[in-house]
Amino acid sequence: MRLRNKIIISFSIAFTVVLGVALTSVYFFISINREEEFLQRLKDRTTSTFRLLLHVKEIDHNLLQVVDRNTINTLYDEKILMFDSTGHNIYSSVDDTKILFPLEIINQLKQGEDELFYREGDYEVYAHSITDNGHTFYAMGKAYDKYGESELSYMAWALFAIFIVVLVLVVSISYFLSKQITEPIDKLTAEVNSRNIDNLARIEVPATRDEITLLAAGFNEMLARVEQSYVYQKNFIQHMSHELKTPIAVLISNIERALTDYDADAWRNSFEFQRNGLMQMASVVNTLLDISRYETNPDQVNVQAVRIDELIFECFESLQLVYPDARFMLAIQDGFEDTEELAIPGNERMLHIALFNLVKNAADYSDDQHVTVDILKSGNSLIVEIRNNGATLSESDQDRLFEHFFRGSNSRVKTGIGLGLVLSNKIIQLHKGSLTYSISAAGKNLFTVILQRP
Repeated sequence: MRLRNKIIISFSIAFTVVLGVALTSVYFFISINREEEFLQRLKDRTTSTFRLLLHVKEIDHNLLQVVDRNTINTLYDEKILMFDSTGHNIYSSVDDTKILFPLEIINQLKQGEDELFYREGDYEVYAHSITDNGHTFYAMGKAYDKYGESELSYMAWALFAIFIVVLVLVVSISYFLSKQITEPIDKLTAEVNSRNIDNLARIEVPATRDEITLLAAGFNEMLARVEQSYVYQKNFIQHMSHELKTPIAVLISNIERALTDYDADAWRNSFEFQRNGLMQMASVVNTLLDISRYETNPDQVNVQAVRIDELIFECFESLQLVYPDARFMLAIQDGFEDTEELAIPGNERMLHIALFNLVKNAADYSDDQHVTVDILKSGNSLIVEIRNNGATLSESDQDRLFEHFFRGSNSRVKTGIGLGLVLSNKIIQLHKGSLTYSISAAGKNLFTVILQRP
């Protein structure tokens, strides 16, 4: 069922039930009020008749009957009976209307009932006892509330007409409101259905500031993530084919050349070259897989206490084998009271990859292969600064430094694919930290890593 129809049906049913209960309650209370008012009129008629009968000595029964017939408060088809304490009828109005079983009613009054009320078909009967000068008398009145019943019937039809009119109005208003409510949803649905991998344009966000706005904004955010993933996959294929094509072609050429030359030194150099090429290819694949894994599952990070100084020393040891002429220096600034302050919560393997890439990058782009790493403390933050004295980046290169596969103008003669810094930045972000590049006051390249201590 469409949302519009569901709104119309649900709202109409709910309002119909509420309106029906309200109008029925009005009719019920008016009916009770009519009944109580009519009983009071019956009581007043019987009481006034009794007063005339007992206290006006000159009045006889015939005259009293004339008064009953012509009084302004005469009730429709009324019948009034008076009895003394013995049950003897002392007065009866002239009327064809009969009161059934009057003696049984008197007996109930004699047994202690002050008043009785019951219905005989359309007629209502009211009986009560009257005490006067120590004597007990019994009065009965029977009449048909013609005007009250007519007004009640009119009220019932009026309420029914109101119910029908209001029901029609409610359905019409529900249709109008449901259209107003669902129109933005229908529009959003149409725009969503028009989006595909070739059309990832953002949808228009309505200015209503309601749930539709939030839904549209959330869908735009999803489109941005889809577009980012799509661009990454497209770049992945392009750069993977580009980066692997050259090493594979070189390896094939080197193998063909080695096959025509059986010199031992040539074979050794060939195998050494092939090993380095395969290591480079493995590095490309592993780096891309790590980025993909961490981007799709950022929450799958095993956290433990990691000593940053120890990780940096491990990076120095690994890189010293690759760069035997390089010089690596670690300085821990004053302010640390014990070694525990050098530990942060994080994933040791991931942080090792991040710091390794940063130190390796500093060594690669250093003019003299001299890398300096400083560890500082600022409040609850642990700061790692990595410096080298290579060529600095332009402002345009700095803005794109952490993009996938980006390589600055200073990397034209350097090998690599432009993913090391991207991976380092992603890992540090996963650890709720930040990685920035700047040029120090001394004119050196400066990478600053800020991580939160426990």
